[in-house]
Amino acid sequence: MKRITVLLLMWCAAFSFGDEPKRDVAYDTKHKRDVLDFWPAVASGKPAPVFVWFHGGGFQTGDKSEFEKNRSAMLQAYQNAGFAVASCNYPLLSEGIDHLEIARHCARAIQFLRGQSKDWQIDPGRIVCGGASAGAIISEYLAYQDDYAMVESDDEVARLSSRPNIVVSLWQPWRTKEIIIPLMDAGESPVFLYSNAPPKDKIHPPWAADLVYKTAQKLAIPTLMYGGDRNELPQVVSGTSWLEQSVQFCQEHLEHIKSVDAQ
Repeated sequence: MKRITVLLLMWCAAFSFGDEPKRDVAYDTKHKRDVLDFWPAVASGKPAPVFVWFHGGGFQTGDKSEFEKNRSAMLQAYQNAGFAVASCNYPLLSEGIDHLEIARHCARAIQFLRGQSKDWQIDPGRIVCGGASAGAIISEYLAYQDDYAMVESDDEVARLSSRPNIVVSLWQPWRTKEIIIPLMDAGESPVFLYSNAPPKDKIHPPWAADLVYKTAQKLAIPTLMYGGDRNELPQVVSGTSWLEQSVQFCQEHLEHIKSVDAQ
């Protein structure tokens, strides 16, 4: 009986995903939706990289809770790989806020997380942004738009960088050509893309993911793209999955980034 109890405790420890999440943490005071949920990394004795998720919903709907409910496999995959994880809300167009203002709020979420590096044991120099649909646009926009950091601000958080080191983009939407492509420059953040949208999908056409992929290739931006069984984008090899490939992509491209000690 004692042996069974010990084995059970070992099994539970192997499948634990860090401490309890911090819920509804305000990353700014400008809007009621400026909140995030945060899952600490499994203790490793050193600052952890962070995977930051922005939900989809056409900038009009959606909630941070959808990540835990609908993408629990993604949450666990990144935590298993040693990442802390955050899922962010942001103001919506239906509340009279435009796309540019939404981007500013999301930028603040990244700055806030960097500002929490010491208290939350995260590495401010190794941040991955991911999202689906509108969340993909947000993540790419933060990576390729000019940094929102204001180095002379009295606000310590505002002085921090808003740019992620890597982007994970799912279900790339049709506005990509107008919003994201003009922002991309050589040598910027690596981008991983996945879409299982069928060719007739007018909101998330597979060509949108392919456009980012080909643009990144031309600019020598590290990139990888996979599709699903409903389109003709490149398929993952047997025995693996796009999710496993996304985690590996992030790990590989974070390896050459020198870890930043929490300030």
